[in-house]
Amino acid sequence: MQPERVSYSLVDEASFPAIPAPARPGSRCQTCDYWERLDGSRDAPDATATDASAREAPKLGRLLAGRKLAGAYGMLAWRSDGDDRVAIGWAQFGPLSAYPRALAIRERYPELPDSPAPWVITCLQVVPDAGEREALAIGLLEAVCEDLDHRGITAVESYPEGPGDWTPSAGPASIYAAA
Repeated sequence: MQPERVSYSLVDEASFPAIPAPARPGSRCQTCDYWERLDGSRDAPDATATDASAREAPKLGRLLAGRKLAGAYGMLAWRSDGDDRVAIGWAQFGPLSAYPRALAIRERYPELPDSPAPWVITCLQVVPDAGEREALAIGLLEAVCEDLDHRGITAVESYPEGPGDWTPSAGPASIYAAA
């Protein structure tokens, strides 16, 4: 029997449905446009909604928008045990210009430098039952930063809302401090 291992991959059309549910009840990452629109929402479509797949298409398009230039704007953490592979974590990121809500938050901090133009990590989630959740989140955050470093990105920001709360999409501030 092989030991469990964790791996990371950029999101693509095949892995998009595997993005795990976020900590916030009633939310769904595949349809969330909270960061992409100032009037966006984290709420999942109603279970009877006929437009659920129509709401997924724009999100997938946004996540894959940079694929031809630098790479997708999302990364999954996978736990593998033999032939079984399950997504246990999700990070969404991209250039600040892709996320108007992040830009609005950043404007509250005039002391932040204008150059180089930062990329932002808007979502960092690890499923609650993953075990060693904090260590897995740190690993995912480090994998994202390593990928962005390979892309030549020199400034990365995030705006976590609390020290240990997983409910806000950016994840707990303690993860960023530990990484």
